[in-house]
Amino acid sequence: MGTVSNIYLLIFLPLISSLLCQAISRKNISFWIALVSSVVLFFLALKIFPDVLIYEKISNDFQLSPLSIALEFRLDLLGMVFLLLLVFLKIVILFFYRTDIEKFLEEKNNRIFYSVFLLHLFSLVGIFTTNNLLNLFVFFEIYAFSFFATLSISRDAELLKLAFRYFCLNATSSLLMLFCFFAIYLTFGEINFDKIADSLPIIAQSHLWFLVMIFTFLGIAIIIKFFPFWLYFEKLKSSNLIANFLAIESIFIKTNVGIFLTLKFIYFFFGNHLLFVNFKFAPILIFLSISLIFYSAFKLYQQKHLKLIATYFCLNNLGFIFAAIALQTTESLQALFFYLLNFSLVNLLIFIFATFLKRNFGTSSISKLSLIRQNHFLLVLPLKLLIFFIAAFPLTIMFFANWYLAYASFSLGLEAFLLVALLLSNFVHASLAMKLLTAFFAKNHGEKTQKMPAMTMKKYQFYLLSFWFLIATICGTVLLSGLVNDLSLKFASYLLSNTI
Repeated sequence: MGTVSNIYLLIFLPLISSLLCQAISRKNISFWIALVSSVVLFFLALKIFPDVLIYEKISNDFQLSPLSIALEFRLDLLGMVFLLLLVFLKIVILFFYRTDIEKFLEEKNNRIFYSVFLLHLFSLVGIFTTNNLLNLFVFFEIYAFSFFATLSISRDAELLKLAFRYFCLNATSSLLMLFCFFAIYLTFGEINFDKIADSLPIIAQSHLWFLVMIFTFLGIAIIIKFFPFWLYFEKLKSSNLIANFLAIESIFIKTNVGIFLTLKFIYFFFGNHLLFVNFKFAPILIFLSISLIFYSAFKLYQQKHLKLIATYFCLNNLGFIFAAIALQTTESLQALFFYLLNFSLVNLLIFIFATFLKRNFGTSSISKLSLIRQNHFLLVLPLKLLIFFIAAFPLTIMFFANWYLAYASFSLGLEAFLLVALLLSNFVHASLAMKLLTAFFAKNHGEKTQKMPAMTMKKYQFYLLSFWFLIATICGTVLLSGLVNDLSLKFASYLLSNTI
């Protein structure tokens, strides 16, 4: 009963905190409410995590009345991994943007920003814990609303145009999802995930093409809502606070939610037998993954700006994640777990460091790294340590990811092309690591020295905390590599054992 109560607290704490931000008007209190709530949420999830590891799934399904569906939840190992990861990312982002939000927004909009931040967190927790289609759709809409609300205080005409374009895409995606969920309810007579999954093998025998249609429409809806990378490339180099916040939310938070939903629908709704045996979906997914890997690798080789490097690293990792799903083995899903960690932690550190460079030098070019290595040694040291992870040194996250995927790719079929993609990707990663090393130790002979603008102590401390918080976690995966490998095996085994 204690675990169930903790899960309810986990779900509703961000919502209550969001209301508190609006109710209490004292200066700077909103930030501390958001921070404390996020930290409590993270440690509450850590407290529940051992129970989830033991039982693999904790659910509460009331059968009292239609209203009781609002209290349904299902917290399994898949949802818990993403929940811990995204709450951690939210805490880092909150620290990193603290001084900029204080400077950019007046007190009223400051409260609105943190209230929306917590509402966004509430929708994420809801997406990871819900167990029925109706609640999932509601949390999708809360997520979209909070995203638009953040954009509304941007004071930037170009960002507002971007918001309108995303609104149109999101509306299309929501209509597709609503159509799919309504069609599923009419066919199965249920909106509960577990009950639909139990009935699906029987329904599939007589409604195969109906399921093909639902799978296609849901896939399109998820891509439009959670993977619209093309919308944000034009604003990646912007120094606008909301533009940077939007980029981080879109590339790291939104994409993680898309990956979660992809795994959830494949393993706990449609089932890998239906998709990979009946529909022959694996070759399509492998072709998509190889295309993403080659495209991102060629783009990475040409890049000198850290923001774009971080973005193409994300596309590269995303390609390998899709490949890992297509291979459907324990080793490939272990690789997926490590690519997910690299996507969320290593790439985020590169991106926020690029944002720091952009604010202080007007560019995120790696040529500026030599200018800050002496005066701000502690700020730049995390990126120096990160070079080992970019180059995939032994025991690093990328080393294990590449190792497991290479093991899973040994085959005479289409999978063998993934080995070529791995070799190309590793070559590009190594060349970028060398570029970073060269940039750190470059001497600007004959160039006018550009001094870094002075920072307030508060801004310096928040930057320092953000960088070191991330690099300490990343390095912790090396020190705890045995534990992390065991967790990846548990994660892979859970997905394969629960598929239909």
